[in-house]
Amino acid sequence: MSSTFIDKLALIALKDDKVALVRSHNKTLFYMPGGKREAGETDEQALCREIDEELTVALQPNSIATVSSSS
Repeated sequence: MSSTFIDKLALIALKDDKVALVRSHNKTLFYMPGGKREAGETDEQALCREIDEELTVALQPNSIATVSSSS
């Protein structure tokens, strides 16, 4: 069995032990906003672009904290 690595970025907003999720118009599933980076983008640039495209929210790059998962 082969494994596939999908490199994606997501915004995880936590407040009062709650996670902010989004849902597309006329859809039932919720998701974390984000997406894949374009050629030459840093993690921060890609996340800012994706959040602006999906939510029309401008992130402050200096407010982004990186969290890595170990697998």
